[in-house]
Amino acid sequence: MNILITGHDSFRNKGCQALIFTTTEIMKQAFPDANFTVFSWEPEFDQANYDNPSIECKFIQHRFQTNDFSLRNKIWLTINKYGIKTDRILWVKPSFYNAIKSCDLMVVSGGDILADYGETSVKHCFFPIAIAKALKKPVFVFAQSISPYKSDELLNFARHYLNKVDLITVREGISYEYLKNIKIKTPSYLTADPAFLLQPSSEERLKNILNKEGISMDSSLTVGISVSETLTKWGGSNQENFLKTMAAVCDSIIRQYRARLIFVPHVMYPDDPSNDDRVVSEKVRNIMKEKGSVYLLRGDYSCRDLKSVIGKCDVLIGARTHATIASASQHIPTLALAYSTKAFGIMEDVLDREKCTCDISKVTLDELLGKTVYLIENREQIRESASSRLRIITERAYMNGSLAQEVFGGTLTSKR
Repeated sequence: MNILITGHDSFRNKGCQALIFTTTEIMKQAFPDANFTVFSWEPEFDQANYDNPSIECKFIQHRFQTNDFSLRNKIWLTINKYGIKTDRILWVKPSFYNAIKSCDLMVVSGGDILADYGETSVKHCFFPIAIAKALKKPVFVFAQSISPYKSDELLNFARHYLNKVDLITVREGISYEYLKNIKIKTPSYLTADPAFLLQPSSEERLKNILNKEGISMDSSLTVGISVSETLTKWGGSNQENFLKTMAAVCDSIIRQYRARLIFVPHVMYPDDPSNDDRVVSEKVRNIMKEKGSVYLLRGDYSCRDLKSVIGKCDVLIGARTHATIASASQHIPTLALAYSTKAFGIMEDVLDREKCTCDISKVTLDELLGKTVYLIENREQIRESASSRLRIITERAYMNGSLAQEVFGGTLTSKR
């Protein structure tokens, strides 16, 4: 039984890596004889860094393109409705088409790839769904965040295909309510991001990382920092102003608490400075005055490694969604720097949206510093209050697998 996973880019993005690690584990529990094929921007890199030898997982090349819904492809989709089968009209790579044609189930991963990041992005991410449904393949939209579509045209397009898939799960309550508001007919359930189930690296591995990075852990307050250029790009705020604000907050924390700061990058494309969190982390550090207690992870570590480092922090300020999931899932007080539905929704479900998020489009120095101080001063109470919510979140994350088994189990078993 072959499960095809779409919506992934590369393990250079550790959030994507966390999703693939945990999604394959959850679906393997639901379907023990499953093997996996994953569309990837960098299949060789991902194949070398997939860490579960007990799961058969193959990565194949598929990168972002802009001509998915070309006239030629639209004709193919149209004639398929009338039972006319011809592969010659469809304009796609054979590896892409064959992966969909040979799969028993398509799982749409990626966290929020179906959200509105522009018409080109939305249509590209829905294209594999369109092909799969034309080939009568079952499709599972898996633990997504789906933000409001900005135009009626795009909403109608997305609604059309969301109503064609067989199962939708969303990872936070805001997206769940949105699906109800736009009247999606497909069975839809509130679950949780599978990365809440990600296991961190071992203590021995963590010690090796800290030694390599020259980080000595003592009893000092430790604050983890996750920053990215994506935050201001999509949040509608000024990058230079954000860097200065972030640097001022970091300086203040060090002065007030004699804290240790660790910048934890979650996306690291070495040939793309605009998409490498180490670059923007360095920019913040360069602006700071109190540099002596600041560390920046330089190595390219796995999502499990980064979760183990975050586990040593007392508080995390996070721009990357899966950095905040790595901290919140370990009961660590977390301040999410939010630019979209996903951050607001996830933090609302796990911690406290009002006290644990900052809207990047309008955040001020006073707000960012004030909320950080609140988390530091009340961290023990926050940890305690998170425990009961996290038990529910963990159950919801496992629901992704049980729902798949319930919806697809009989159909897929009969095909084998």
